[in-house]
Amino acid sequence: MVQIFKIDTGRARDARRFVRFPFDLYRDAPYWVPPVVSDARAQIDRKRNPYFLHSDADFFLAQQGDEVVGRIVVMENRNYINHHKKRDGFFYLFDVIDDQDVADALYGAAFDWCRERNLNRIIGPKGFTVFEGYGILCEGFDQLPAMGVPYNYPYYSRLTESLGFEKEVDFTSFYVHAPDFQLPDRVARLAERVEQRRGLRVKKFKSKAEVRAAVAEIVDTYNSVFVENWEYVPVTREEADAVASQMLLITTPEMVKIIVNKENQMVGFLLAFINVGRALQKCKGRLFPFGWIHLLRELKRSEYVDVNGMGILEEYRGLGGNIIMYNELYNSVGRERFVHADMTQMADFVVRMLSDANTLGGDPYKVHRVYRKALT
Repeated sequence: MVQIFKIDTGRARDARRFVRFPFDLYRDAPYWVPPVVSDARAQIDRKRNPYFLHSDADFFLAQQGDEVVGRIVVMENRNYINHHKKRDGFFYLFDVIDDQDVADALYGAAFDWCRERNLNRIIGPKGFTVFEGYGILCEGFDQLPAMGVPYNYPYYSRLTESLGFEKEVDFTSFYVHAPDFQLPDRVARLAERVEQRRGLRVKKFKSKAEVRAAVAEIVDTYNSVFVENWEYVPVTREEADAVASQMLLITTPEMVKIIVNKENQMVGFLLAFINVGRALQKCKGRLFPFGWIHLLRELKRSEYVDVNGMGILEEYRGLGGNIIMYNELYNSVGRERFVHADMTQMADFVVRMLSDANTLGGDPYKVHRVYRKALT
């Protein structure tokens, strides 16, 4: 018999059980990458996650006897509701054994929670912030996930669709074999010409302190670039600071680029991250006392890089700003060090970027699906 419990993540035992479940579920999965345990604990802590400064969520565990067999978080993101004028709820951190009854019970608790708050639909998986990966993995189960992007067993889609969930949007990730990644000469020439004629230029960073100082402006640019996107939710400064602290662990200053105009105002950005998934697997998500050694080694020797943040203001795309971005993408990925590059999670409605990814030699190799279900 399946029992569903709403837990209090302020209690250490409940928080530990919620965070621990996927470690047990994926113990023998070679491609699953554990989160940093301290980050996973902070994510579900109402006092430490800045999401709870403006919105609400609850956490549920499924049990059979004394054994945890599933988990889910259900969210009422008020910033999303206020921006989009839609009474949508969201689910996230959905993990479950291959059992339809358990999945039905978890989703049933989520449906009831949303209905109690007069939410008309439930959508997900979608995280607390836009910087967290989307969807249920539907293709690409034999690949290392990009940093922060979900990995799951193939049966997740079946359990979800059996309850009447439908596709909301697909996110495709593209693989690039970095040694073969050759940007056409004309693109490099065009980028140089655009910089000269349009007054656009790339600003680079020399230290992590400089990157952190630019976070507020990057967030402002993000809030302008993606305001019309399906997934957009205004990012608060508190959320940006929390993300920056995590981001700076897995990137180097030269992999963060911003594009500025003649007035030195930021109009675009490119964020690339060193994939340290293998290190997290070795230390099982625990950085202390010795996990840091694995992490620092992987930062120096990892052959995997994730391009997981790229955008430019609409008015500058037609002026060649996208050409500059792709040239910088080549400079970040097409270096001798990296062998594998992941152009991460492009939504199926960003037709131009999907086309550009193919033109640049990207091979679509992972698909994550975000689902929706009407609750009325």
